[in-house]
Amino acid sequence: MKKFTKDEIEGARTYFKNQGFQEMDVSLGSWKFSYFVVPQSLEPNLNNFVLRLTGESNEGYVLGISDSVEERFRQYAVAHEFIEFTEIGIDSPNRCVRALEEELNLVPKDIKPAYVKMRRDFFRDLISYCSEQPQFYTPNDLAQFKNNLERLEELVK
Repeated sequence: MKKFTKDEIEGARTYFKNQGFQEMDVSLGSWKFSYFVVPQSLEPNLNNFVLRLTGESNEGYVLGISDSVEERFRQYAVAHEFIEFTEIGIDSPNRCVRALEEELNLVPKDIKPAYVKMRRDFFRDLISYCSEQPQFYTPNDLAQFKNNLERLEELVK
């Protein structure tokens, strides 16, 4: 996965603010973070996308999620990215698989069945989306996405 520079991260933050995208502050479990709600039209090829710009730990981050994701689900999907890239770390083994387990522990029981289906569909779409962009996603990234899809498919049964 790509590491972004401080300038790229700050540039994205400025762009999102200038576009008037809503920024949400979240306190979830022991984590506090913010994210932007961005139009699905920014990435029409990946439904319900989540985005992250992170680099070195001291360079900040920008997280975002498509406005097509149900509002009640957004903070949990973004928490996955926050945990994966700011807590676990971009260079850590199995970071995406580990972040999924943390994410699922945060989701309330009453919305969990619908949430798990939404995330299953997202990872299914993500695998084909990323497979077409090998310059941005490594075979290890794809393997983690496939592991997450298998885990979510188990939970949907």
